[in-house]
This record gives sequence, C-alpha cells and structure tokens, in this order.
Amino acid sequence: MSNQNSDNEKENAAAMLSALDDFLNHKETSPKLSNQQLDALEHYLDSHASENAMHMEVLDGFLCALITSPVPVSAKEYLPVIFGGKMPEFKNQEESDQIMGALAQHWEHIDSVLKRNDEYYPFLYADPDGKCGANEWAYGFILGMDMRRDSWKEMVEAGKQEGLLTPILTLYSEYIPEISGCQQIPADEREELVTKMISNLPRIYEHFEEEREKNKSSSSLH
Repeated sequence: MSNQNSDNEKENAAAMLSALDDFLNHKETSPKLSNQQLDALEHYLDSHASENAMHMEVLDGFLCALITSPVPVSAKEYLPVIFGGKMPEFKNQEESDQIMGALAQHWEHIDSVLKRNDEYYPFLYADPDGKCGANEWAYGFILGMDMRRDSWKEMVEAGKQEGLLTPILTLYSEYIPEISGCQQIPADEREELVTKMISNLPRIYEHFEEEREKNKSSSSLH
C-alpha cells in the first residue's frame, strides 16, 4: 500500500512540475491576419500606395528577413520601403489604423511562430496549376537582408555553398536573369527548395537569437 502511495505522490509531483513548466514557458502565438484584413492590406498596397509598393508575397519575405535579422531595423527605416519609398497619405485615421494595424499584426504573428521554433508557412502566390514559384518571396527576403547587409555577410557566404540561406539565394537567383542566365529550376527541385526554405526559417531565427537580443532596439511597429 505504501509503495502505491509513493508512486501516486511521484506522479502527482511530476504532473505539478510539468504544469509549472508549461505555465512558466508558455508562448502564445499571435493571431494571423483574417481574410478580411488580408484583402484590405492587399487592396491598399495594389491600388493606393506607390506603384513601387510591395505586394503580399514580397512583403512577407521582407518581414521574415527583418524579424530574423541579427541587427534590428527600425520601423522608421523599413516602413517607407514597404510603401514604395515614402510613407503614404492615408485618407483618414480609420484607414491608417486598418493598414498599420494589419502590418503590425502580421509582424507579430511571424515573430511569435518563429520564436516558438515552429515552421512559419509563408504567403506565396500560386500559378494557375497551383504551384508556388516563391521567387518573389525570396526577393523580398533579400531586400530585408540588404537593410543590414554586413550583419548577414557570414551566412551569405556559407549559403553560396550549402547553408541555411541556400534555398532563398537559389530562388532569388532565378528571379534575377543576370544571375541565373534565365535557367529554370526543375519543378521537383523547386518544391524541395521551398520545403527547405520553410524548415530553415526557424533555424535562421534561432541562429541569430543571441546577437539579435544583444543588438535589440525598437524595431517593431509598437
């Protein structure tokens, strides 16, 4: 009987420790954009911002680079880039809150997913056959890296051989004819690259975590 009590006490203690650990280490994932928010943001970028404004796939890659960057980039620097070179003139406060709020929420969602060391599934446009090229997402990521180019240098050099950035650099190269020589990536290889790109994102985030914390400054929209 005493052995049974002892076992029960051990199980209860283990359960309490597990509950305590879950409480102390709980990481909430911020909600992703609703379809309504996404449509409003897409529509604004396509029709109201500068003609050089990013569309959603480029924007998504751009934010992922800023969020994983070893050296944070302030909103004052990156927001004009999103809108094509300068901040837009919103027609009223409601529109400003809607668009800026959607950008802030999308940032927080990506950050919260990667912080949990989970895979973030990027926003990619599909072709009529339902296939995602991901070239413009990679282009957006490179634009984000370029804002703190020197801090990415070591990982870029590794990525030219085989590293965490290899899939992104390969997809970006295809997007730029001067680099790729207009050579198309085979469909099966593209699918593998996109899969690897997704699985590498949390690893890039983790790789720079210590350096990012050290260099932390006001980089979000808050």
